[in-house]
Amino acid sequence: MRSSSNEGEILRVKLSEKADKAKSSLVAVETTVFIHGLPKEESVSLFDKLNNMENVVVVGVLNGEIVVGMEKEEILKMMEEGAVKVGTRELPYVISKGMNGATTVSSTLRIAELVGIKVVATGGIGGVHRNNKDISQDLIELSRNRKILVSSGVKSILDVEATFELLETLEIVAVGYKTDEFPIFYSRKSGMRLNMTVEAPSEIVDIFEEMSEMRMGSSLLVLNPIDEEYEIPKEEVERILEKIEKELLEKRIRGKEVTPYMLKRLFQESKGRTLEANLKLLSDNVLLASEIAKELSKRNHS
Repeated sequence: MRSSSNEGEILRVKLSEKADKAKSSLVAVETTVFIHGLPKEESVSLFDKLNNMENVVVVGVLNGEIVVGMEKEEILKMMEEGAVKVGTRELPYVISKGMNGATTVSSTLRIAELVGIKVVATGGIGGVHRNNKDISQDLIELSRNRKILVSSGVKSILDVEATFELLETLEIVAVGYKTDEFPIFYSRKSGMRLNMTVEAPSEIVDIFEEMSEMRMGSSLLVLNPIDEEYEIPKEEVERILEKIEKELLEKRIRGKEVTPYMLKRLFQESKGRTLEANLKLLSDNVLLASEIAKELSKRNHS
């Protein structure tokens, strides 16, 4: 691991050798999924799988330093010591205090902007919570940062319809990858239709290049539905969520504690199927993002 030559210009950023050599074709992945989203054994296994990919880098904050291309020992250190969940808003605080920070989609997009990475992959993005009082920083960052983000739609625990509408309001270009239906994480179908679809990574890069030509400031959101074999139908997820929402009210769980609690209870109520789905869709999204990044890099160097 070595320091970036631009360290003084872009905060304290440490680039791995992989990140420094292949920046134009890289895919950035957040750390929250490893630290807060999965059990330790599955998390480490997934990290090993993604870290072995030639153009994938995991992004986090370790002891107040942004690390682009985290190594296994650094992830294990973060797991052992703990790390706060950090969006774009919290980045300056965590860095100035020398803390460990597990990046979300929003902060990963912001760090990608700092170091010149164009493609980011995640499982599902945040959005409008069902009480309509909490809107994820993910959407705000997507609206002001021109990146390609591959995800399986929004998390099922959110107000899907309100999030779908807000994507349009914020001028975030959302395209379905081999689907004309808005996916919702565990489910391929939401009942909401997409009017923009693509069939290949090359089409995604075409759109991104047009956005750049038009100087659009927002991101291109690529919606990649979960594999049918791992899908959990929307109706089943909704039944479980109704039960969990009552628990949230009874236990007065609010803010950033809502999502981790709901994901944990979904795992319990689905008898582990949500974990299998989560691992599958995240891996598939990173693979698609990798293909997109390679196509983008090939054009930039042609």
